[in-house]
Amino acid sequence: MKLKLHIPYRYAKSGIILLFLIQSIHPAFSQDTDHRPATKDSVFPHVDSLKAAIVTAAPRPKMKGDTVEFNTAHIRLRAYANVEELLGRLPGLEIDADGSISYNGQKIQHLLVDGEDIFGNNPTLMTRNFDASKIDRVQILDRKSDNSLFTGIDDGSRTKTLNLVLKESAKDGYSGKVELGGNPKGYYNSKALLAGFKNKAQFVALGFAANTGATGYSNNSDGGASIAFNGRIPDPLGATAGAGIPQFFGLGLHYANTTNEMAAHFAGNYQFGHYLTRPEAVIQTLQIEPGYLYQQEQKNASLNQQDQHWGYGTYDWLPSPNKAFRLTFNASSGSSQNQLTSANSVMINDTLANKSLRTVRDSTMQQNIDVTTSFRTQLGRPGRLLSLSANFARVNNTTTGNIFSSEQFFGSAGELKSQDTADQRKRISSQPLTLGANLNYTEPLWHEASLAASYRIVAINNNDIQATYARGTGKYDELIDSLSGIFQTRKTSQTFGLTLTGKMKHLSYVTGLQGLAYSYQQRTQSTGTLLRQNNLNWAPKLILNYTPGPALRLGFLYTVNAVQPSISQLQPTKNNNDPIHLTIGNPNLKPAFNQDFNLNFNWFTAWIVNADLSLNLVDNAISTKTTTDSLGRQISQPVNIAGNKTFSISGNISHKLFGFDVGFRSRLTLSQLNNYLNADFSRNNLCIEDGIFSISRSQPDKYAVQLNSRFSHFSQTSSINSSASVRYWTQEHSLALTTYLLRNYEINATGSYLWQQKTSSFNNSASTLLMNCSVTRTYFKNKLSLRAQWNNIFNQNADFGRSINYNSTTQYKPNILGRYWLLSVIYHFDKKFARK
Repeated sequence: MKLKLHIPYRYAKSGIILLFLIQSIHPAFSQDTDHRPATKDSVFPHVDSLKAAIVTAAPRPKMKGDTVEFNTAHIRLRAYANVEELLGRLPGLEIDADGSISYNGQKIQHLLVDGEDIFGNNPTLMTRNFDASKIDRVQILDRKSDNSLFTGIDDGSRTKTLNLVLKESAKDGYSGKVELGGNPKGYYNSKALLAGFKNKAQFVALGFAANTGATGYSNNSDGGASIAFNGRIPDPLGATAGAGIPQFFGLGLHYANTTNEMAAHFAGNYQFGHYLTRPEAVIQTLQIEPGYLYQQEQKNASLNQQDQHWGYGTYDWLPSPNKAFRLTFNASSGSSQNQLTSANSVMINDTLANKSLRTVRDSTMQQNIDVTTSFRTQLGRPGRLLSLSANFARVNNTTTGNIFSSEQFFGSAGELKSQDTADQRKRISSQPLTLGANLNYTEPLWHEASLAASYRIVAINNNDIQATYARGTGKYDELIDSLSGIFQTRKTSQTFGLTLTGKMKHLSYVTGLQGLAYSYQQRTQSTGTLLRQNNLNWAPKLILNYTPGPALRLGFLYTVNAVQPSISQLQPTKNNNDPIHLTIGNPNLKPAFNQDFNLNFNWFTAWIVNADLSLNLVDNAISTKTTTDSLGRQISQPVNIAGNKTFSISGNISHKLFGFDVGFRSRLTLSQLNNYLNADFSRNNLCIEDGIFSISRSQPDKYAVQLNSRFSHFSQTSSINSSASVRYWTQEHSLALTTYLLRNYEINATGSYLWQQKTSSFNNSASTLLMNCSVTRTYFKNKLSLRAQWNNIFNQNADFGRSINYNSTTQYKPNILGRYWLLSVIYHFDKKFARK
């Protein structure tokens, strides 16, 4: 049988270019780039101080300041094991099927390599392709914002970040892999990665092409993965049915370097993604209403295609030890074409209320440019710093499209009462222009303490157009005033505050107070109506970290921030993209006020214990008011309510027991989310109980096995109809087994079972058993591999899920990829640079 790889020419051409880069990259790193160690006041970014792997024992973490660190240099892995396999063996770290990483239940949002951002907003790009043998340490930290790192003033924001610290021996060469996979039926999954390091210089190039449902280096082939590179382009007309089974091509480039001669640092990323998918989905929604149940079912199908470019760069320069400059550049450009067909039916207490059919065709364009310049200088004594920055940003978003819909409305006896149609063309555009400036001053006080004052002003001017045209004379030339509006808006925000930062023995602290002054002006061009809003809020913050030693840490965080309503939420223009479910803005909407409390505990001995407690209080929360008429039509409007509350407590325990690595994590979340239904206030209580048990064991060069089990219970009640509560269980079990009993062979088998309990409204229990298997034959000391893999062996793959929002529960079932197989050839390379 002849094997054919059906890869489009433009994808193959990009692969050839990438292979050329692999052959030609050596000269690019031939120059020495010595680096002066960063001082305390250095401008350069720094880090705050399920496949089985062959591991003899899981390393014990330790605390380094506010950072959890694992020493992984001596972990024994199979040749060319990727970083994901390494992370899967670290206590407290969990990796989902789509590659998402969590630590103690909190999702890792960013990834760094030696403190450098390498496609950081999508850690999977590196964790599933980078050679784990080059990693010396793995650090987990709550990273401060870039502005905090530059100015030295802690703004309280944190991002859960994973930093991979390279071995020194890995910083003098290049390595990577090329993988080509396909089958005679036209399925293909191919990728290539090149990573080169020379002292402080980094270069990474990657390419990817697949039609097996995987996007952006994810091995997930169930069709549920999302675009990896820079997210989907927003479509205000909503002409998509979901992810589907995408055909995806992506290309990414990264370069970073620090030079001692110029005292300069540069880092840049470029990404391109082409995406084509034909998703189908059945969406069932149950809404608890006063005295009745509102049920709807949508059957959606769409064709979605998009191309997106994104680039980011930062340049730092230290002309002297006391001065620093920074220039940051961020730009993106994208376009998409979308077609949607949607059939919808609504039932009120098991009686058909309406049926509708809707088609949407649109095209979108998005362009963005953002430039920030910053300067910092030391005034006299060390630690006395003055910093200035200026920001310019311009965005251009435009969507044009056509909507056709037909609706039928029925009486209580099932008789047809009325029907309606709409044939309209829409144009939505927004061009916000942002100008901002920032001034910061830091004064050292006593030992390791400093007081900082800051002021920031941001002004955003925007021309926003929402135009809807009816087809009256054969052309779309009749403007519908009730569905159209041209708005000129101006938002001005000013932030000023004081921050005290310091350390006393084992205790570090950050405390401060900010004033938030906000001004909003909106002019409606057609009527001349002018809306003005002005408000002032105060936001205290307190961050404490007590670290008496490398095995114990106790942390506390309290922050407050205001959430301003968006422009679309304030504009009083009715949106009929879905004529059965209309939306309209609220010019009287006020800002919400968030308070976040977090207490966390880490204890690393023979037992590894992590605990986390968090509370979120929202005053004047922005919620919704939904009004339903007798025909089942709804109109929703954002409104302010008394407040929302969310409390969660979680714990993670890991221990070595009888030669097995055993772990257990439990999480309880209690939420009270309020909204209005017609004129009734609804208090919606949600309880989620979650428990995860894992056990694993491995013997070098023999086998590795890992078992995970999760049990979750969901419960929702609404005060407007407490008898119509929603309760159900879900359970997930997965088993991964890898054997190396045959010389030069690796046999992998993974299985997962997912079960979801039926409810009074979703009266069918859902379950799926997914089984995958692969056999890999290695040659030339594992540099070359041939792999045969079988996915979804029992052809039971099914994607389904439920979500709860306020008084609504939604069940989602998309189309997925069935059973298939692939043959792949994989080549790894690892070269050292020639020494002069």
